[in-house]
Amino acid sequence: MGDEALFRIRNEDDAWDIFQAALEKKIEVAPQQLKINWEGWPRIRIYLPDVPEDGSISSSMMGAILQLQKSIYRTHALLSTGSDNLRTLSQIERERFEIRVKVDKGSSDLSINLSDIISKYGNDIIAKMTGTELLIMVLGLALIYAGKLVVSEFLKAKTDQRRLASDDDKTRELLANYRAQLEHDSKRFELLTKALDQRPILKQIEDSAAEARDEILKAVAEEHGGEIQGIAVPHEVATEISSVSRAQSSEARLAGQYRVAKVDTTVTDGFRVTLEDIKTGQLVTASLFDAVISSEHRRILQDAEWNKKPLFVEMSARMLRGRVVDAKIVSVGVQQPQRAK
Repeated sequence: MGDEALFRIRNEDDAWDIFQAALEKKIEVAPQQLKINWEGWPRIRIYLPDVPEDGSISSSMMGAILQLQKSIYRTHALLSTGSDNLRTLSQIERERFEIRVKVDKGSSDLSINLSDIISKYGNDIIAKMTGTELLIMVLGLALIYAGKLVVSEFLKAKTDQRRLASDDDKTRELLANYRAQLEHDSKRFELLTKALDQRPILKQIEDSAAEARDEILKAVAEEHGGEIQGIAVPHEVATEISSVSRAQSSEARLAGQYRVAKVDTTVTDGFRVTLEDIKTGQLVTASLFDAVISSEHRRILQDAEWNKKPLFVEMSARMLRGRVVDAKIVSVGVQQPQRAK
């Protein structure tokens, strides 16, 4: 790739495309050759249209920004020392990684440019990994903190948790309608999930960033709704989901023999199937994970429903209070694949 490998990041799509190529080992670059140009992204934006005073920040929003700052500091500590202990940070380090919040008048339109901070993270770890791994780590950080898709998945999880916990029909309908409007790109999000599973420090950073997202959501609720990364969060929705504890949900992988109980093609995402675990009798409702191969999966699932044949199904999902939620079918087959000896 020559003396220097230059990657231009103009927006979130650029970040996802290069992140995927690096994860799939389509990019090979030495750390000293790697150069990333951040051109207007990553940036965090919080829009609050109903604040009582133009250009003002409430104490709850200030608290959320402080939580975000703490997460930024913790990320530096993890990358530079392997520990998340903030007491190890010097005053000079704190100043280097201090975030600046721009507040526009006319409303509270908060903007935080993270490109300088993300670049400094790269300097923290350049001597510790290959250029490709460095690229994965730095882009992963940018997507964790400023990815619209990551915020969308965060809001989906909060919405699902509150909807399952509610006994009120109107609340469940409100949250179901809101969830249907959120951005959906399970293939890209699965890339990040796999990267987190394989890189413990990146997973620790995501956990810390998620705490900041929780505080931002609570502040948006107190400010009568707004937008996070361009995603509208109405006051009623924000109030309902901001009280949900993030710890209630956990990632899960499911695999086994299932009977196809029902296929529904009338739903918003076009296809949903109800599966019955042959061993336990547990019912799982799932959507298709990969749009590229979904037509083949659809055919196999519909044939299995019609012919009453069991299938071996692999799914990614979340567990909430012992229940499977947000399940996505990764693969289907007539029988369980044989393990290599």
